[in-house]
Amino acid sequence: MSERRPRRGLVAESSRFALSQYLSRAMLLARGLVAAAALGPAGFGAWNALVLILDYGSYASLGALYGLDLELPPAVVSGDASRATRAMRGAWGLALAGGAAFAVAVVAYLAAGTWLAVTGWGWGPPLLMLAAVFVQLTFHYHASVLRARGDFAAVSAAVTLQASIGGGIGLLAVWRAGVWGLLWGWLIGGIAALVRLARSPDRPPLEPASPASGLPLARAGFPLFAYFALSLVLRSLDRIALVRFGGNESLGRYSIGLIAAGLVLYPPEALATVLFPRLAAAAEGARDPARTRDELVRAQRALALLLPPAVALGAFWAGPIITVLLPRFTPGVPALRILALGALLLAMATLPGYALLGLKRGMRMLPWAAGAVLVAGLLVFSVAAVSPRASHVAMAAAAGQGCFALVVLVLGARELASGSGRSALVAGSLLPSLWAAALAALALVFGGDGVAAAAWRSLALALGYAPLLLALGRGLGLRDLLRAWRG
Repeated sequence: MSERRPRRGLVAESSRFALSQYLSRAMLLARGLVAAAALGPAGFGAWNALVLILDYGSYASLGALYGLDLELPPAVVSGDASRATRAMRGAWGLALAGGAAFAVAVVAYLAAGTWLAVTGWGWGPPLLMLAAVFVQLTFHYHASVLRARGDFAAVSAAVTLQASIGGGIGLLAVWRAGVWGLLWGWLIGGIAALVRLARSPDRPPLEPASPASGLPLARAGFPLFAYFALSLVLRSLDRIALVRFGGNESLGRYSIGLIAAGLVLYPPEALATVLFPRLAAAAEGARDPARTRDELVRAQRALALLLPPAVALGAFWAGPIITVLLPRFTPGVPALRILALGALLLAMATLPGYALLGLKRGMRMLPWAAGAVLVAGLLVFSVAAVSPRASHVAMAAAAGQGCFALVVLVLGARELASGSGRSALVAGSLLPSLWAAALAALALVFGGDGVAAAAWRSLALALGYAPLLLALGRGLGLRDLLRAWRG
């Protein structure tokens, strides 16, 4: 990354990276829906349990790769090649050591449990998923280095390549090869992406240093690592609880709702990907902090106002669509609607959370965020132990996510606004979501779950939400926000 790179160019690259992420997730969404149809509820539930290995394994670097994101750009800008090489080799060494320790822990856990016997898949799929963990850690290492050195194009191309090849193979192979097709598709896509990254002249060294040399990077990256790890725990508590108390078939029907929840979170995460470089620049004094906060607040207001009706419409149409495309998953529709609400509340905390991290206020947030995740865990597991029905677990998960969102939102408002503006930001972020949820809940009480019911509910939502949209949309400055996005 060069100091001479124009700010507009940097934001444009970030925008393209966010677009590549969104396109890749669209492919993964399609793969998930096809996998659900091909595997059925029990098989799809077991697959989602297996994916937990990849989700958690991606954090096996213990924050060293996040620390590399912070340490490497200044070394590149200053031309200090020795410092850059030490940072890269240290992060890589700790990532490999952490991955190895994670693999040992997973093998020990599976050997002591019953999951292998219940699924009938044997050791093959878990071991292939552990191989995917190492591919993903290698990908993250290369991507961190290439972003710091300014090669965003290679990273964007690799992300798209990984999803298109891996997702495409999975889409075709799952019908004949089942879970094996999904796993080999993911591995082949990941290796293809690594080949693309390795072609860059800015590729990193592959000779690891001692894991101990990566510990300073892990300490530097701890706020980012801890926050995103807590977010992962929060979003996987329901899956873990259903694996423990509900079984694979229950988790499979429930997982359709997890796909919907992921869709809800895509827009704020893509927006945060673009805005985060500005926040980091403002924290370093390279950008006007007041202007940066104003841009983020405007983005938050726009997101809070425009996302809720889209989520409510999705909740209405999920019933008839799933009934036609995935009839075996129809019992999971009520849980899907509840999970969409929880994801909507969580989405309202995405930009404030990134703001606290980008402005280097993350350590203040972590104890509160950890407390909220603990409360959510106790709630989800208590409910699942008594009544592992999908809708009951979904309500507990949504309540826990709402608790987490409120904590992060309040803390973020303290950093982004002052005086009465803080409460106004919190209220403006939550009121549209709660209003859309209330309208959706009221509409779902009446009628069936067919196309006609979805159509009249959509019309009722438009009529009920329009006054709030007009009232809160005044002075939002969407055109100004679009110009700010373009740089």
